[in-house]
Amino acid sequence: MAIDAHHCPGSVMFMFRGDFGCFLYTGDFRWECEDAAAEEARTTLVAAVNDFPVDILYLDNTYCNPVYTFPSRHVAANLIAHLILSHPSHDIVIGVDSLGKEDLLVHLSRILNIKIWVWPERLRTMHLLGFQDIFTTDTSLTRVRAVPRYSFSIQTLQGLNLMCPTIGIMPSGLPWLKTPFKGDANLSGSLLTANNRRKPAAQQRELLLLQGAVHMFHDNMFSVNYSDHSCYQEIGEFINLVKPKSMKGIVVSSSCYVDPLYYFGRVCGASEPPELLLLRPDSREQFRAVRIKSYSTKDETINSQKEKWRKGDGHSSLRRNKKRRARIQVKCAKIADVD
Repeated sequence: MAIDAHHCPGSVMFMFRGDFGCFLYTGDFRWECEDAAAEEARTTLVAAVNDFPVDILYLDNTYCNPVYTFPSRHVAANLIAHLILSHPSHDIVIGVDSLGKEDLLVHLSRILNIKIWVWPERLRTMHLLGFQDIFTTDTSLTRVRAVPRYSFSIQTLQGLNLMCPTIGIMPSGLPWLKTPFKGDANLSGSLLTANNRRKPAAQQRELLLLQGAVHMFHDNMFSVNYSDHSCYQEIGEFINLVKPKSMKGIVVSSSCYVDPLYYFGRVCGASEPPELLLLRPDSREQFRAVRIKSYSTKDETINSQKEKWRKGDGHSSLRRNKKRRARIQVKCAKIADVD
């Protein structure tokens, strides 16, 4: 069974059922229920897990840590629109991957009533997805450009500012930020202040959201907490809905890796969570790696075997080195005799 994962176009979760049990594999996913498609996916999932309880949940644990809290993609997209309108005389570059963030770019095009520049390969992808009139490769038609993430750097932005005032925006949930963006002085041209029909309470709430989710980590370079992965709270809601008997994280190489059993093992009935090996964030530096290590009996056995192997290998290496030195000494003695 395939269930919409709401990550990027075509992304799905897979549920496998058979004599082996019931496995649910999320892949990359964002668990938001703000539109009809998301609500349909939720209804499908609820019906599926009611009929077949999930034995093992393979979970997208990219942001499975309480430090990762960010708004819905709709709110974050509006924050990016506010930021663009706050810089009416600047060119805008937005860092994106070759796939993903399509909803963000479409939303910005519609709310700002502009075209979005993309590179030729990305334009072909957009056309395949049915977006024919929103994107362009002609830089003269727009001041907003979506550029490959790998080309988004401080050096690139500094070079662009030598030709024209430019700000860079990185939509991401990753905590690689330094200095919070103070939005009060830069919002005179934004939707936040331009719409006089809004009540003061609503303006205050949006201002707080803006200050909490928009950050400046270099001159004219901003990051906005827009992510296609579920945040910690959404992961918790998803796990409580599925109620698996066990679960495993599918992200193991990320610097923000956390075993989901550490925070949500109680949902699976785990008697003892794995040990948390956490390097706490330093306010003066980027967030550091988060690592989880599970101490099951099997893990202890494997670790002890590895340790014995390392020790044995160390002794073998020492013996080999001694023999090598002895051979060298013999050769040197023979050479001395000849001389």
